[in-house]
Amino acid sequence: MRARTLGSTRPGVDAGAGSGSDDPEGTRMWSKQSGDATGAISPVPEHPHAHPVRGAWLVRVGDGPALGWVLRHRDDLAAPFTFEVYACGLGSDGLRVWVQRRESLNAAVAWVMQHDAELLAFGRRLRTDPAQPADRADADAAAPEAGDGGVGPG
Repeated sequence: MRARTLGSTRPGVDAGAGSGSDDPEGTRMWSKQSGDATGAISPVPEHPHAHPVRGAWLVRVGDGPALGWVLRHRDDLAAPFTFEVYACGLGSDGLRVWVQRRESLNAAVAWVMQHDAELLAFGRRLRTDPAQPADRADADAAAPEAGDGGVGPG
């Protein structure tokens, strides 16, 4: 899966693919060429405020507003995975705006929560994202069913 499917403004951002044997985290990602656009991550990284939506995580605390998106990424098969933080909303080019990189889902979500006020203010200056779930119920409904390629059960 390429992050540009969510409208990344970072060129070359790619979620990567691997067999699992070369992945130090013990996770597995299906090849992009296999026809499964979302891939499969096992075990699925989890955080109580990171809600799986279409192969990414939407960071939201309780019923509050969405604070940001997190996508898993690695530059190539030999590189470790990183977690890329994107703002909620679209830039002037119609793509999602990249704001930060962290080494784990927990670190990415923690960064988003520590910068919630700035992210909300920044998101208000961006164009509305028509793909953005309006509330938590919508986000959960937007996630694919079982076998969703890495977002796991909500």
